[in-house]
Amino acid sequence: MKTVVITGAAGILCSGFAKTLAADGNKVALVGIKEDELIELQREIAGEGYISNYYVADVTDEESMKRVHDKILEDFGGCDILINGAGGNHPSATTEEEYINLPPDDTKKDFFSLDKKGFSFVFDLNLWGTVLPCQIFAKDMAEKGEGCI
Repeated sequence: MKTVVITGAAGILCSGFAKTLAADGNKVALVGIKEDELIELQREIAGEGYISNYYVADVTDEESMKRVHDKILEDFGGCDILINGAGGNHPSATTEEEYINLPPDDTKKDFFSLDKKGFSFVFDLNLWGTVLPCQIFAKDMAEKGEGCI
């Protein structure tokens, strides 16, 4: 029996991974920011008689992830498998125009009007939100001399 940590666990793909890995006899730590969706997923898994628990955390926040790591260690032991499923996009980091038009059409959101704050949010979520969980949970695997990210 392995301990599997899944970030973004309540998402469409990762919830399927969680159910399958739990049914395969693993302890599954469901990590995400949407508590109501995590609760529902955990109930579904428990309803089938499998082992899981949910943990509310922001994958871009180091203290949040450390706190969750400590709780998972207490509940299940160290992480054997980490699935980094958290990620996404934000409307302020996308464009409405597929091609660059000159002069720019001020009525449409294009490359030239991308919002730095929105773009930074997406960048942090998708890059730092993967690196940070790896930094925190890979230590468990390194100490055991095995694991999978």
